Amino acid sequence: MTTTRSRVLGGAAALAAAAIALTGCQAGGADTANTLTFSEVPKEDTTLKVWTFLPDNYENGDKAYDQIIDAFNEQYPQVEIELTTMPYGTYWDQLRNSGVSKSGPDVVTMYGGAQAYSYRNSLFPLQDAIDPAIEGDLRYLEDNYSSDGNLYILPTGAYGYALLVNQDLFAAGGVDPQSIATWDGLLGACTALDAKGILPFATGWQDGILMETLMYMITSQQMDEQTLVKWTQGELKMDDPLFGQAVDRILEMNEAGCFGGEEGLGRAMYDDAFNQYYAGDAAMFTTGGLATAETGFNDQPSTTVMPLPQVPESKYESLIDAGAEAGWSVTKWTKSPEAANAFVNFMGGAEAQQILWDVANVVPNNNAVTAEAKTPMQEVFVPLIVNDENHTGFSSYPLEVLAVIERNAGPLVSGKLSRDEFLEQAIRAFDKSA
Repeated sequence: MTTTRSRVLGGAAALAAAAIALTGCQAGGADTANTLTFSEVPKEDTTLKVWTFLPDNYENGDKAYDQIIDAFNEQYPQVEIELTTMPYGTYWDQLRNSGVSKSGPDVVTMYGGAQAYSYRNSLFPLQDAIDPAIEGDLRYLEDNYSSDGNLYILPTGAYGYALLVNQDLFAAGGVDPQSIATWDGLLGACTALDAKGILPFATGWQDGILMETLMYMITSQQMDEQTLVKWTQGELKMDDPLFGQAVDRILEMNEAGCFGGEEGLGRAMYDDAFNQYYAGDAAMFTTGGLATAETGFNDQPSTTVMPLPQVPESKYESLIDAGAEAGWSVTKWTKSPEAANAFVNFMGGAEAQQILWDVANVVPNNNAVTAEAKTPMQEVFVPLIVNDENHTGFSSYPLEVLAVIERNAGPLVSGKLSRDEFLEQAIRAFDKSA
């Protein structure tokens, strides 16, 4: 991906505003049924309007989606697909407007969990609408349920949060890259690199995305299976000690010099950090996308990919925060629910995900597709992503909470906002989102 998945969410405040507008629209005509079920597509000709921001995220993304639509039409020649690709920055506003008017697309790209829950009045639950032929092969279904017990997206593709590591800069700082395999080793590497004038992590705090990224990475490590279920179901609150522990670990990184001190705090946005790493001005960078790793390798050939080490509170040995890259949803105002659901299931199926992998390097979340590595970055990154230990808590962070984290990240790491106040504001935002 050209940006990471939040990337991608960097705009949680805008996303939250759009979602709140949608959840306020409890219009009578929208709820034609509570859930969809998997059923045959009628033979009559129909047109589906599909909205997404995904093709622009990849090199050859348009080519991949053209091939997918052609393959879908071989199976469903009676269904015409009108695919509209929108810039990420305007996508959610357009979706909000569509939700208000109860018109527009039949199928939309959506994130799962708490994000989809915010748009629940516009989306059909899909747990009964998954094609039985693919359901057993799909990863990340459980992670994407919302707190009301509904699955509003069918997840497609996979991301994984890890570290790009510039091995030449580590060598220049006299630090072995393998030393960051442990948490203490990571902190020690930051201190040693910083002492040599080498910025350990590419940073940009004004939009807060680095903060929320690290929160995903660390809290996923802290959630065992039962805790993750509680988090997904909305039963684990932001006042649980594990969130405070995660904040403490990020502050510990800051104290170790990982983020470059005042100079790092002065940098603007997370997107700037991409270019900072690509230019060779930082030794490490957090990323969730294979395309970012490929670009990093092209610009800095000593780049490799390594996992963030497990924090002392981790319940795992090698987990990274990994989950569905995004998902597909059916709107409640569609006039062709069977056809819309067929397209959503096709996107999750092996044929479409094979095309996405072969043409656009999107790692599949369908176990029937084998992602054979063809590049150095794929060789090191794909095994991290498909590790069976992985899960993600990302999708269960309410948008309102992400907006608070983004707003307060800079003040927190600069010492202008206390750790306790940072957490208290996040707790209040979580409680309001329920």
